[in-house]
Amino acid sequence: MLDKKKIILTSIVLGSIAACSGVLIGVTNLITKDRIAINEQNKINEGMKAIFEQNSVKIEELSLEEAGITGEYKYVETFYLVKDENGEELGCAIRTSGSNMYGKISLIAGFDKEDQSFISLSLITNEQTYATTLVDNYINPLNDGDRILDDVSCGATYGAKLVRDMVNEGQEAALEYFN
Repeated sequence: MLDKKKIILTSIVLGSIAACSGVLIGVTNLITKDRIAINEQNKINEGMKAIFEQNSVKIEELSLEEAGITGEYKYVETFYLVKDENGEELGCAIRTSGSNMYGKISLIAGFDKEDQSFISLSLITNEQTYATTLVDNYINPLNDGDRILDDVSCGATYGAKLVRDMVNEGQEAALEYFN
């Protein structure tokens, strides 16, 4: 009889702790979700400015269908039409997300209107195990023009392959828009 009371009491205590934790997580999410969305949008805006090397850009988010992109894509999520402050089209940016066994990556890849080439990329989220190695040895040199996209040997090869595949797929989608 005593053992049954201990089991029931332990179950009630653990259940109460779990319920309180769930409520706390829910309340925290309600408080922070708007701020997280604002920070993500700010990161996207700053990334667009860096990719297109402009102090100010106008970003028009379009659905893939509105942009004329009809292909089946694994990583492509969002299309952005990017214009300068005078309204002249600079190119487009494609937001992609993907994951591998080392974590998730979300990035924006920019493509030039004139020659439809890849310009550079901006990371939105990088949850890779070797995130610093990936950024220092692959993404920064890629953005600086010191590395080609297909050279993925960097100490974080699986992350670099994921980034390469995401950019290549983004370029396929961008070519659909340009053509």
